[in-house]
Amino acid sequence: MTVYVRRFPCSVCGKNIYYDSDKQTLTCGCGSFNATFVNLQEFQALPKYDRKYWKSETYPIDCAKFLSNEILLDGSNVLFISDRQSIMKGNENPQMRLRWIYYPEKDKVQLCMAISGTFHTEKISYNKVNPNEWKERMWIFLDAETVKKMLSFLEKNPQAIASWM
Repeated sequence: MTVYVRRFPCSVCGKNIYYDSDKQTLTCGCGSFNATFVNLQEFQALPKYDRKYWKSETYPIDCAKFLSNEILLDGSNVLFISDRQSIMKGNENPQMRLRWIYYPEKDKVQLCMAISGTFHTEKISYNKVNPNEWKERMWIFLDAETVKKMLSFLEKNPQAIASWM
């Protein structure tokens, strides 16, 4: 399945026009229409990975941690940490970006939560249970104000184009 984007936007709504070769549909801000013939010289193929059609927002977070499956030679595990108040590295400025992603193959929308910032590593030597047996492998810490802002972003219907104008 290939999705194409037209080299110039829709003359009515001004949004990009997408052509799905499997479904034979043209889609833009005006809606979705069946197309029996499309001149592909006016279109370029989009990559097959996720399509980030909708607006994203970035929020400061307090901390993000991820436990690696990697075991060091001394038998300890590695924890990747980005912390606003790290005693090791100071402010590592962790940020969470929320964005809606459209997967055309199954016609589904998903929320992507991506973490950026400077990360440092720590060996886990204080554990009482083998880290490979932990039920949780990733932690994201948010303050209440950030959660409120995120909820207002998430209240919008990602499938309603009007929500993102």
